[in-house]
This record gives sequence, structure tokens and C-alpha cells, in this order.
Amino acid sequence: MELDLETLKKHEEWNESYYFNFHDKENHLTAFMRIGNKVNKNEKSMFFYLMSPALTAGIKLETPCDDNPLSIAGLSYAEKEPGKWQLKYQGPLFNPLEKTEFKVKMDVVWEALNPVMDYEDCVDEKQAELSSNVASEHYEQFGKATGKIEIDDQAFDIDALGERDLSRGIRAWGSPKMWMWINAQFSQEEAFNITKLSVEEGDIDAGYFHTDSVNNALVKSDIDVEFSKGLPTSFSMVLKDKKDNPYEVHGEVVRFGMIPVDETMILIETLSKYDWDGKEGYGIAEFLVPRDGE
Repeated sequence: MELDLETLKKHEEWNESYYFNFHDKENHLTAFMRIGNKVNKNEKSMFFYLMSPALTAGIKLETPCDDNPLSIAGLSYAEKEPGKWQLKYQGPLFNPLEKTEFKVKMDVVWEALNPVMDYEDCVDEKQAELSSNVASEHYEQFGKATGKIEIDDQAFDIDALGERDLSRGIRAWGSPKMWMWINAQFSQEEAFNITKLSVEEGDIDAGYFHTDSVNNALVKSDIDVEFSKGLPTSFSMVLKDKKDNPYEVHGEVVRFGMIPVDETMILIETLSKYDWDGKEGYGIAEFLVPRDGE
């Protein structure tokens, strides 16, 4: 059954989401951020988090929509040219557990290192229909980030690698039973992204493994996650592309932040360290799980 895009666009939960992350290995500093617009319910939302060995702090809020969909609460994106974005933030970040506040200023340019990957290249018609309550359009790309981040009286020159995600569609957080969204950059030439989405009717696997200057579309993922006290600690993956080539990757969680998304679901956003074929990489591994862990 073909998706009726015009009907989906009228849904209350229709959402356009812009997400960026990057990890600076030398500074041990990770940033991840998202701006989403649900125009049919007049809701614009954001989160912005920083993680390092010394800090995990962030901000998350919603406001009514306005005429600038890529700017909210001190966080703004500007596409300077195709594949090149300026990311800015100025304002406070909070660690609610320690009741601490940090003054943060970011000015970073994020530049793509591979062609945009369209998840439609990975899924069949049935899988596209199954995933329509999370995103009917989904694009991924990895890149490099350069610029500066100031945290209180410390300034960091950023030289990082990361991932960009653009999705359009219904964003009903409670629709999937679980999802894993995992990415890593091993160099400016090699990186991967995989999404594993579990809904009542089955699993949808999609992503890419960029190597030899090609986005190899991933169509199958076997992911074994180890948990401790309800939190992921490590995971082993076998990812397969359309030609049935396997990519064996092991990930170890380095640190994490937790983002409540609604009354039932919570996002666990981790910085993870990866090993693929003896190569070391870093990236975000995101797990959407029920709040009660069931």
C-alpha cells in the first residue's frame, strides 16, 4: 500500500527534525542537538547537550512555532551551502543531578564528507509503511565539525567528526517498541549509521556503511546489547549491505545522557567507542526505551 504523503502531512504529530552530533577526540568533548517542528500542533522543540569526562549537561524545551523553524532558545542552524551548516548556541546548560549550570557559547561549521543517504534505498514498501509513524522521510550523512565551544571560562578549539540526520514524518515517540540509532566515524573516509526500529509488526533495519568512497546501503542488522542496571554498556553488531557483505563492529559505551521524550519513553544518548576491523571510531549510539524498562 502506497503511503499517502498529503494525509500524513495533516497529522497532528507531523514533524520535521534536524539533528547534528560531533565528537572531538582530542578534547574528549561530545555535542548533540536537535530542532523539531510540529507545525500542526504549533510546537517547536529542541535539545542541546554536551558531554565530557567532567560534565554532562543539557537543555530541552518546547515553544510555539514561529517564522524561523531553525532557531530556538539560543540554538540556531544556518545552511551556508549544500552540505555545509553553521551551528550556534548561546545560553545555559544544566546538570539537574548536581544542580549546576554552565554558560555555553558554540560557533561551529559542520561539513558533509559523504553524499546524503536516503533510507528509502534500504527498505522495501512494507518496511516503509511500518516506519511511517516515526519518519516517512529519513536522510543521513556524516561530516566534520570545526569551530569553537566555550564552557564558562574554558575555550575549546573544535576539530571533530559527527553525523547529521534529517527526518520528516509523523513523530509519535510511543509508536515504536524500541529503536536503536547508532553511528560511528573511523576517519574522514570511513563511517557508518544504522537504525533498528522495532514495531508490533516487525523490525526495520536501514543505514549505510561508507567505505571506498561509496555509501553501501545496509539492509540487515543483528545487534546484541549488554545492559547493566537498565543501561546499555556494550553492543556487538553484524551489519549487512545489499550485497550481503558483513561488517562486524563492537561498541563500548563511554558516557551517556538521558532525555525524557514523553510520559512513556526515554532516550539514552551515549558516546560510544567502536572497533571495526582493528580500526577505532567514536560516535553516538541512541536507544529509545520505555521508562519502566519493560
